[in-house]
Amino acid sequence: MTSSTSPSDSSVPALAIRLLVVALLAWAGGANYSLRLNPEVAYYQRAAAVKAARAEKLTREHPAKYVIYGGSSCEFSIDAGRLLERDGLPAVNLGRGAGMGASVLTQGALEHVRPGDTLLVTLEPGLLSGRLEPTSLGTQFSFAIGHPEWIVRPSLPAPASSWFTAAVDLRPGGYHVFTLLGKLAAGKPLYRYRFEGLQPSGWYRTTVQLAAGGKYADFSLALTTEARAFLRALRAWSDHRGVRVAYSLPWAYVPPEHVSACQKINGLFLLEVLEFLPALKDPRLGVYSVSSHFADTTNHLNDQGTPVRTDELADQLKFWKLWTPEELRAQLAGL
Repeated sequence: MTSSTSPSDSSVPALAIRLLVVALLAWAGGANYSLRLNPEVAYYQRAAAVKAARAEKLTREHPAKYVIYGGSSCEFSIDAGRLLERDGLPAVNLGRGAGMGASVLTQGALEHVRPGDTLLVTLEPGLLSGRLEPTSLGTQFSFAIGHPEWIVRPSLPAPASSWFTAAVDLRPGGYHVFTLLGKLAAGKPLYRYRFEGLQPSGWYRTTVQLAAGGKYADFSLALTTEARAFLRALRAWSDHRGVRVAYSLPWAYVPPEHVSACQKINGLFLLEVLEFLPALKDPRLGVYSVSSHFADTTNHLNDQGTPVRTDELADQLKFWKLWTPEELRAQLAGL
């Protein structure tokens, strides 16, 4: 009597197992690269240690501190060392890449906030006018510094990833791979920012100069339903812990002829934010038109622009100047 199972049939499970092993090894290699070798993640991992050390030092030496966070527009534009040395405001700059997303950026800042501190939110409006789901960079950064809970169990209301989805996000994407290969072939630095540019206060100092000009597009900004719930919870978190919190619009370069239009866009967005958080009274409304004061992007200030932004921010913080809805509407009416 012959068997009904052919040799080719019996080899299928073995082949499937081999393919699964290959897939797992490929994933493990990709995850290892993302968490240990990816130059972008490696920079943010090293920077996180510097920023954490600054926050801990300020906590030890001062009764309260200023925790300032946001995307790269924060990291490149606010000199926390100058805030302390010039104005006596003990501050740490916890800005990181906006590509991490609002949820990871916020949770990364909250772990360094203590009762009595002031939390200054400088999240780019674009991060609050879209979805808040975890990003690949945010996932890789969170896992790299030992905080996977920021992704799978966020402390503030935001979409979470399953462990499986988070694991998938640990592998490098195709765009990253081809970009990296291109840089290797051209002999260019693997990451555009060098760790040496990071200052002990958390500010990134760059001397790169932005080419004259700039882009402008007519657009609108509005808080999403997710962002509203997120900001509401952030305010509750702060109030419960005795933390003073406020929002501050990041600065961006806009050509002089478009300043009023962009200020109106930002101001209308800020009116929505005021429903949940107080906001520092920056009469510029996040718009700055001196192109020579910007570095490599229209959101990164250089050595000339950073002192202007920092000193004006210091004045707002020292005297706790806040917008009222009425004052903001009057400002917008004059644009």
